[in-house]
Amino acid sequence: MAEPFKATPSSITEHFNPAWFAAIMGTAVIPLAISFLDFSWVKPLSMGLIVVSAVVALIFLLPWIAKFILYPGSIRKDLNHPIAANFFPTMPISLLLFSLNLMKFPTMFFSKEVSLQIAYYLWLLGSAGIYLFGFIILTHIFRHQEIKVSHANFGWYIPPVSKLIIPIAGYELAGHFPEHAEFAITISTASFGIGFFLFLFVGAAVYHRYIYHELPMSKFAATFFIGIAPTAIISVVLFKIMHLFSHYHFMGLDSNVIVTMCKFGILFTWGFSAWWFVMALIITLYYLTKIELPYALSWWAFTFPSGALCVASGAAWKASQFGIIYNFYQFAVAFLLLVWILVFIRTMKGVLSGKIFAPTH
Repeated sequence: MAEPFKATPSSITEHFNPAWFAAIMGTAVIPLAISFLDFSWVKPLSMGLIVVSAVVALIFLLPWIAKFILYPGSIRKDLNHPIAANFFPTMPISLLLFSLNLMKFPTMFFSKEVSLQIAYYLWLLGSAGIYLFGFIILTHIFRHQEIKVSHANFGWYIPPVSKLIIPIAGYELAGHFPEHAEFAITISTASFGIGFFLFLFVGAAVYHRYIYHELPMSKFAATFFIGIAPTAIISVVLFKIMHLFSHYHFMGLDSNVIVTMCKFGILFTWGFSAWWFVMALIITLYYLTKIELPYALSWWAFTFPSGALCVASGAAWKASQFGIIYNFYQFAVAFLLLVWILVFIRTMKGVLSGKIFAPTH
């Protein structure tokens, strides 16, 4: 009989789950999600969450890096796992979210110039990490001999989503750093294309699994929410393109045409995310009432996709000025804050008991 798991520094490091950085994503996205609101509590809450997410990210980096050095066998085990491997990009994605927060609140912690410089280097580092893990993960997946239809879940969206987040920061940085605009636009546009097509390919495989196979086990129920993220992020990318090309002229493009197309595209892609949000609520309710919905680290999948939907809804409202979209945005923000509190409390209970650090595969 196996000995019960004991949460010691060495055991936590050896079994440190790459999905832990999903908690950073789910927290760091909130300041961006609530930034369209004009309330006095937005700025202090944003400041607090940015500080908390940055401190916790630094703490997480210790076992994350140590695991690569001390337990390479455990890293290989994660990379060869058809589900866990897809969560490695959550770390560099977190860097991009910090970059976006520094641009959204440039004078909150530093001078504007310093914030923008840090944001630029975080974007470079995060983008490099996303591409590095993307190549490693796909290489392992293509060589894997035991992946089955039952392994497919919306966690597979994370590598495509990671590519889609690169242009959100990249297009904005192109406006802040004209001397780097050519580089930033090139990397951002290429990443947009890569993420978009990977989303289509992976989405077809995952959709096939949900149609022709039973629902995933209950600990992966929350990953259904990740289906919100790709089109929500595409909405935000289009919003950034609209703003960049309405103020700057690149590639001889007509800014009026770009703005018109982007406005329609923002609502077009936002609509799918809003619909999927309702679908995700229905599926979650089904798990809750007909199967079970026990707490797992995967619950953080409730947060970032909901945050992405909030940002997309805010962008759709700004682009259209439609009151109905603003009402939906307010509802989405309320849902995000409530679900974040719930997941945070359940996570802290797991941390205090030590059970959450036990190996999952």
